[in-house]
Amino acid sequence: MPGEQVLNTGYNFNFFSFIFIADTHGFLNDFKKQEEIIGQVNPQFVLAEQLQDLCLDSSKKFNDIPENRKFILTQSTDVEKLIQLCRVKNISLIGIDLFNFGFDKDLQDVINGKREPSKLEEDRLQSILFQRQEHHLSIIQKYQKKSSKPIVIIQGAWHLQEDSLLMQSLDNYLVIYPANASGEMLLEPSSNKDIEYKTRIKQ
Repeated sequence: MPGEQVLNTGYNFNFFSFIFIADTHGFLNDFKKQEEIIGQVNPQFVLAEQLQDLCLDSSKKFNDIPENRKFILTQSTDVEKLIQLCRVKNISLIGIDLFNFGFDKDLQDVINGKREPSKLEEDRLQSILFQRQEHHLSIIQKYQKKSSKPIVIIQGAWHLQEDSLLMQSLDNYLVIYPANASGEMLLEPSSNKDIEYKTRIKQ
């Protein structure tokens, strides 16, 4: 596991509507950074892609998560740690994605590398990706109206590239992301031993 630097943003989090934390989906210790930032911001809401469509906005819902709920295509241990953190801190934890990210069993096999996609499946994947991005945006905008504090949003790094729908559609945000030796957002595993967390803002 590459080394990670402690982040010192130099920013007052309260100046922003949204604090985005890039999630690498498991090739870094994502939860460590999430815990650090959530502790500093102390938000009312944490929105998380990896939680899919699960909404935990009350003690009862935290306590009644179905035992058979399976988080397909996620780092389940990170999801469980995030749920426990928000439960202890009394923070509402909201999934901003589709159930199983909108992928049926056939597409899950493709995503897991079990086989190559057909041309029709490639087109379906692109369509679902666009649907997911629109869904992310709609949920974020919904909770923006509900919170007087900055909202922490844990989102796959790919969705936080500067030309993405989210980054182009929203304002007044801070993005916290791991970067490679060239300072570029880390979108895949790196052989670098030291990963530096960087920030990007839009006001």
